[in-house]
Amino acid sequence: MTTPPKGVMAWAEKADSAREEWARHSVDAWASTARFAQPMNWGDAESAVLERQYPPLPGTLAVRTVGIVAVVFMVFLALPLFGAPLFGLTLLAIAAGRDAGGEGLLWFARIAFGVATLMGLIMISAWWETRRRSVVSVATAAVCVVASGASYVLIRLANVAGIPWLSVLVLAAAVVGLVCLALELMSKPEGRAKSRKPPKRGPRSSDKRARAKAARDRLLEILVRRRLVDLDEGDQIRLREMPLGYWCELDGLDEREWRRVLEYRHVGWREFDASDKWVY
Repeated sequence: MTTPPKGVMAWAEKADSAREEWARHSVDAWASTARFAQPMNWGDAESAVLERQYPPLPGTLAVRTVGIVAVVFMVFLALPLFGAPLFGLTLLAIAAGRDAGGEGLLWFARIAFGVATLMGLIMISAWWETRRRSVVSVATAAVCVVASGASYVLIRLANVAGIPWLSVLVLAAAVVGLVCLALELMSKPEGRAKSRKPPKRGPRSSDKRARAKAARDRLLEILVRRRLVDLDEGDQIRLREMPLGYWCELDGLDEREWRRVLEYRHVGWREFDASDKWVY
């Protein structure tokens, strides 16, 4: 696995340290002396953390910039793979419109449809493991079928079938894409069986969510230290692992329900809908 550059690692460590320092100063100032309801109202305690201000911290802008650059780089790497049939169709159309000098483009088109065929086989292999419909796979397979079919028609109409294996590779990409699309459409949607994953609550950005999580963890430490809650180490870990904004699920529960929520950690014991989501 590739190791990130030392400069990026240094910025990331600086951002983590700044986040932890902010959590200590931001929470300790009020949580050490604030009055909390007894028995503990977990929803109110967590809301006090989530509603706090999140001023910019040193290093976060640089880390965010590096992350954006990395995402853009990965997109540019993925485009030639998932968009190979479109590249092939474009190259064929350009070559067909030329009277001469299109042979090089047709050779590149052959490579593009070879890549499209390979990607189709990889998606079929991935489907075989999950047997679930993926939106990305459906879209990629549909593009492959349409682009490969149009390319085959263009080859016949423009009489550019002289390049070895070109027609075969175009047909192979079309067939593999059609098989992949059929398998995907006949399968159940991915992750749609039950909506047990809690919708996001709290801050929108990943940086603010990480800081809110650190602040909530710090609040829990203070509550235990002040003996306002009686939690063993296992319950403290489970509380930290609960998603942001869901401590309120613990309020008003009897011992059996409390235990059930904590053991599921992600409050996966009930269904969720749009009303469960609130971000700011």
